[in-house]
Amino acid sequence: MILRILNYHLGKKWFPVSFRLMALVVFVVLVFIGFSSPTKHPVFVNQLSKINLTTSFVWRLWWPLIVLSSIFLGRVWCMICPVEMVTTLFAKIGLKRKRPKWILSGWGITLFYFFVLTVGITIFELDANPMYTSYYLLTIMGISMLSGLVFEKNTFCRYFCPVGYLLGIFSKMAFWGWRVKDKSICRSCTDKSCVKSDYTYQLNEKSCGVDLYPAHVDNNSHCLLCAGCLKTCKKYTPDDNSLRPNPGIVKIGFAQDLMQGKPMQIAEWFFLFLLTGSMIFEMTHFQIVYGVSLPFASGNISSGLHLSEGILKDVTEVFYLYFLLPSILWVFPYILLSFFAKRVSVRQYLQSISNIFIPVIASFFVGLVFMEVVTKLPYYKYIIRDPGGVETVKAMLFRQIEMPQMPGWSEWVFSAILILLIVLGIIFSFRVIHKLAPKMNLEQNEKLLFALPVVFIVILYAEALAYQLF
Repeated sequence: MILRILNYHLGKKWFPVSFRLMALVVFVVLVFIGFSSPTKHPVFVNQLSKINLTTSFVWRLWWPLIVLSSIFLGRVWCMICPVEMVTTLFAKIGLKRKRPKWILSGWGITLFYFFVLTVGITIFELDANPMYTSYYLLTIMGISMLSGLVFEKNTFCRYFCPVGYLLGIFSKMAFWGWRVKDKSICRSCTDKSCVKSDYTYQLNEKSCGVDLYPAHVDNNSHCLLCAGCLKTCKKYTPDDNSLRPNPGIVKIGFAQDLMQGKPMQIAEWFFLFLLTGSMIFEMTHFQIVYGVSLPFASGNISSGLHLSEGILKDVTEVFYLYFLLPSILWVFPYILLSFFAKRVSVRQYLQSISNIFIPVIASFFVGLVFMEVVTKLPYYKYIIRDPGGVETVKAMLFRQIEMPQMPGWSEWVFSAILILLIVLGIIFSFRVIHKLAPKMNLEQNEKLLFALPVVFIVILYAEALAYQLF
C-alpha cells in the first residue's frame, strides 16, 4: 500500500522536484548561517559546533540520518538531494563531453571521500567549524556544477559524490529498490524513452543520467530514485498501454541485494577500507573504549615519535588511522582464511568475501546514529532560539546558562545498545555467509567464515583502544 502510494506520487511532476527545491533552500540557509559564525578560537569552536545550526544539522543530523535511511530504505536521500537537480541543469548547458576512463573506473568517489576524511575532517576539522562546513557545502555544489558543465549526463552523482559509495553499500541492506515490474514489457518496448538521449537533461520526464537501463537494474547500488524513467515510460508510451509505467519502487526483502553476492569494484572496496578507519575513530566516543585504561601504556605514540602539533603529526595520524589500522583489520581475516581454507585469491576476498562484513559495519553505524542524534537532543532548544549559536556559546562560557549534559548512565546505555546491535549484525552476517558460501565455492569452509565477522569486530575494538594511544 505504501509503495503504491509512493509510486503514484513519483509519477507526478511536482515530486520529487518540489522536495529538491526545498532542500536547495535549506542548503543556502545552512551555508549562510555557517559563514555568519566565523571563529578560530578552539574552545569557542568546540562549543559552537554543538550549538550552530549548520554543523549540528550537517554532521549530527543529516549525515547520520542518510546513513540510517540507506540501510533500511535505500538511496532515498538521492531522491530529494538538490545537487542532482543542479548538476543536471548545468549539464544541459554544458559541453557534454564523454567521460574519460579514470572517471568511469569509479575511483573519483573514493579519492574525494579520502580527501574529505583526511584533509577536511582529520586535519582541518571542518565538521567542528561552521565556516569550514559552509566551504565544504559550497565545494560539493561547485564540483557538481563544474562536472555538469564539462561532462555528459549526471557525472557528479554517479562518479564523484563523496557519499555515493556509502549509500550504495548500505542500500544493499534495504527492504526495497528500483526495479521494473515485467522485463518482457521492456523487451517489447520500441520507444526506449527511459534511455533515450533526447530526454536526458529534462527536469521531470527524463531518461537515466547515471548510465542505467531500468530492465537491467537488479541492485540498489547506483539508482538515484529520481523517477525520471518512470515518468518517461508513462508519458512517451506510443499506445495506451495499461502496463506502463513499468519501473518503480518494489519490495525486495531485507538485504536481498547483499544475498546476491555481487562483487564490489576495487574502488568501492577501498572506500569501505577508508570507512573502517572512520569506524575506529567513531568507536572512541563510546564508554566501552574511552572508559578503558590500558595499564601497559605509559605514554602515547605521538610523544614517543617526538611529534609536536603541526602538519607532520596530522599526516602521521592520517596514515595511522586510515591506512595502518584498517590494513591490519582487513589483512588478518584474509590470513586466517588463507591458512585454514583452500586458496582464496586477494581479489575474491576484497570483492566478494568482504560482503559478509557489511551487516556488522551497518549495525555499528545504526548504533552510532542513535548516539549522535540522542546526545544532541539537549542542544536543540538553543539551536532553535539562536541558529548561529554565537550568543548562546558566549552565555555558556560566562556561565549565564548551563551547558547541556546527558545523565552519566546514558554513556553505558549507548554502549550496551551498540553491543546489542553489533551482535545482531554478526548474527545477520551468519545468514549472509550461509547464502553466499555456495556461490563462492566455500561451502566446506562455512564454519570458518562464521568466525570472520567476530574476528573483524574484535580487531576493530582493539584498534579503537590502540588509536587512543596516538
